[in-house]
Amino acid sequence: MTTDEGGAMARPASGAPAARGTSARGELSPVRVGRQGIYDAGRTLVAYELLFRNHGGTSADLAEGAEQDHATSQVISATFGDFGVEQIAGDRPLFLNLTRPFFTGELPVPCSPEQVVLELLENITVDEEVLLGLIRLRALGYRIAVDDFNGEESRLPALALADYVKIDLEASGDDFERVLAMAREHAPDALVVVERIEDEAMLARCAAAGADLFQGYGLQRPVTLEAMSLTPSQLVCLRLVRALTGAEAPIREIEELVASDPALSLRVLRTVSSVAHGTRGEIRSLRQAIVLLGPRQLCSWVVLMLLGGVTTVDTESLTMVLTRAAAVSRLADDDVDLGYTVGLLSGLATVLGMAEEELVATTGVAQSVRTALVGRRGAAGRALQAVLAYEEDEPLVISNAGHAVYEVSRAYLAALSGAMVTVSAVLQGH
Repeated sequence: MTTDEGGAMARPASGAPAARGTSARGELSPVRVGRQGIYDAGRTLVAYELLFRNHGGTSADLAEGAEQDHATSQVISATFGDFGVEQIAGDRPLFLNLTRPFFTGELPVPCSPEQVVLELLENITVDEEVLLGLIRLRALGYRIAVDDFNGEESRLPALALADYVKIDLEASGDDFERVLAMAREHAPDALVVVERIEDEAMLARCAAAGADLFQGYGLQRPVTLEAMSLTPSQLVCLRLVRALTGAEAPIREIEELVASDPALSLRVLRTVSSVAHGTRGEIRSLRQAIVLLGPRQLCSWVVLMLLGGVTTVDTESLTMVLTRAAAVSRLADDDVDLGYTVGLLSGLATVLGMAEEELVATTGVAQSVRTALVGRRGAAGRALQAVLAYEEDEPLVISNAGHAVYEVSRAYLAALSGAMVTVSAVLQGH
């Protein structure tokens, strides 16, 4: 198993009363995603399929309906918001198993089409509603895979819209060549992926029959990736959905809602880095990330997080992160957005028990953010150094950072007051 688990939370800042005694590990939840490689006939890795994994087990067996929708949402949200596509797959395509509501438009497909292949599972009835959904998704640029095709005539209309047809070698048995011929006839431009390749003989048989890609234990067993995630607040997500689906909300209101939840802010930063907006490595602030994501896609991600399960973070940790972010912003001269993002990431690194270098590597932020956060350079970096020194009651370090103690104290107390108001509003759902 490959893991990427955060350690225990760093010692709370002695000068930050809102965070004293907080142990955020109890508020963190593990996220697990299964990943299995898809190969060509020369055993070259060309893609991955993502699989749902329950915490504490490897079973992917799920009940019908809402539980499958929940699992699918959790996989997508974790892939783009907790791990990042680059960490999971590099630049290779990702095959995602989706349930019926994602194809019919009842649930949003929030990720952009560049790197994903949407799998139509075998238990989804191919009716007019699903076919219209496939046409709509293809028009948006998504690639479609028909999963576990076994020659069913009822699924042939979907094959005509498919970029990939997946055949289960075990299920098709002696009919494999006939099923493959049907796939070629009804989806002549699609690539055929054979699943359940257990050994070299199976691979040779399927390759000789003309299959294109291969998947199974004989090539790679599924690997489970695990990370610790700080999950967004349900109340904040609900308020954000209301704002995004009502009358056009100003960007400042949207930014304030996202910024009020550190976990949501982190997911927005990571998501923008993952969904290939052409600005990877150039995100300087949370506001820029929100603008790049856009209201429609941001709303889709928030709905997905609600469906995948969100919770509340403890108020002391939340207050500490928001206070640090706002204090750095107040001290960062004219670059308040950069200062807020730097302070936010610093606070999240503390709560998650992660090194700052490790955290920024997953967010795709610009070099200016990295320089300020990790190197403590520039106006935002010096402001962060001063705020951290204030929390630790180190006046000499504050002076060395180029700030007066009274100036930092005033900024920190004002930030603390604002953070407490924000946290109170979140808890009350206003």
